Parts: sequence; C-alpha cells; structure tokens
Amino acid sequence: MKKDLAACTVHIIGLGLMGGSLAMALRGKVARLTAEDIAPDVLDAALAQGVIDAVGQGDDADIVVLAIPTHLIIELVPALQVRPGALVIDLGSTKTRICDALDHLPPDVMAVGGHPMCGVAENGFRHAIPTLYHGARFVLCETRRTTDDARALAEALARAAGAQPLWMDRARQDHLTALTSHLPHLLSFALMRLAMDGAAEDTALYELAAGGFDGATRLARTDAAMIVGMFSTNADQIRQMTGQLRAHLDRLESLLDAPGDLDAELGTIVEARRAYTAAYGERLIT
Repeated sequence: MKKDLAACTVHIIGLGLMGGSLAMALRGKVARLTAEDIAPDVLDAALAQGVIDAVGQGDDADIVVLAIPTHLIIELVPALQVRPGALVIDLGSTKTRICDALDHLPPDVMAVGGHPMCGVAENGFRHAIPTLYHGARFVLCETRRTTDDARALAEALARAAGAQPLWMDRARQDHLTALTSHLPHLLSFALMRLAMDGAAEDTALYELAAGGFDGATRLARTDAAMIVGMFSTNADQIRQMTGQLRAHLDRLESLLDAPGDLDAELGTIVEARRAYTAAYGERLIT
C-alpha cells in the first residue's frame, strides 16, 4: 500500500551532521520524528531544540534512516529490527557494500541505498542546518528490496529535504564518487600531512599559508571516523583513481621546465573547469 510521507514516522539512527540536518529539514513534513545516537547529549539537544519528537529504537517507524559512518552501516544492517512494510534508507557515501547488505533484509522490508551529495567539513549535530540538502543531488540505488512504493517514498523523502533524487546503479555511483568526492578528501589529507612535516622543519610555513592552502586542505577538517568509512568501503575504486592521478601529476611535473607546453596543458584544464562551473554552478565552500 502506497504511503504518504506526511503520514509517516521517520526514525533516524545517528544525529550527526547528515542525520541532524535531515531531521531539521523534515520538521513539519512528516507525522513524527524519532532518533537514536550513541551520544546522550546530542539526543538531549535535539529534543530541547524541537528537532525530534522522541528518542526511540525505530521498530515501529515507517522509515528508518541510517546516518552513521559508512562502515558501521554495513555492520548494523544485519541486526536491524524494523517492522514489515517499513522503508530502510541510508546516507552512506559508498553504495555497493551497503546495498549488498540491504539486499539481505527480510523480504517484507523495503530498502533503498542513498547518498546525498552535500555536506560541510565539520561534522556533528552542532553543525547541522536545515538547508544542508537544498539543491543537492540525492543519489538513490535500487536493492533487492526496492519496490515501486519504496522508490516513491525515497524520492519523496529526498525532495522533502530539498534535494533532487537521482537514481543510479550502486557500482557506477561508487566509481564516480571515487573521483568527485573520495579522491578530493584523500588529496586534502595528504597535503595536510605534507604541511605538517614542513611546519615541523620551518614554523613559518603556516604563516605563509593563504586561501589556496586553506581551500585545498579544507576537507582535512572532516571527522576521521567518517573518512575511514568512506575510504575503506571504496578502496578498490580509490586506488584506480590515485593511479590515474599520479599519471597526471607526472605529466604536469614533466612540463615544469617547458613554459609553452605547460601553458597549453593548463589552458585546456582551465577551460574545462570554467565550462563545468558555467554548466553546474559553484557550490559554497564551507
């Protein structure tokens, strides 16, 4: 039987940045919001601010949202206690292994893999905002437990948060986000690690750092647990991308003493980046 999102009880497991922001975005758009989190102070704050209606376990919810680090979602799915007919959807940044786990939920439970393409560098409920999902693509991946009703309800949830649903195969999503999301995080952490070494040798390094360094290392402010889940559940795809990236780094390095060739190569890249911005806009960096 098709469900109306406005009549649903939504239970969110994990009230960090993503789960907390989703709860804020869904206020007034669903019948009831409950949550659980390993941090009691987070639940107290969410209750005090009116973000959720109650603390619970989700066994009677219509929709259960898994908003914890990706590797922990995989561990949690087999132990989930949800009622027949409920929809389980996650917010993890990789999809193949999570969807594989969701495939094995009981046949009377609906399930969709989800990955909202949004966020800020800092994590935690204190950084949650109701507009985080606005205008973002919300990737949705089919599982063996995805029915027509599950598709409709997942799309309604994404739209209610202000996002744009985008259905995609789980393997394709992991391949593409390895480049657009995971590799930028890897680069940010690697550059910050190099800067730490440099600053240990010369303390003036950070005094000379400016906007370029700040922008390039912004993602290194992200909570380590989130990154561990991201990297460890998509390691093969990330390795493919790092190999290709090394080839491009080698190519640019080989041109450092050939200004004419370097200018041509950089010009091609600049043109592509500006065309990308013109077509898709520029996301706010926070």
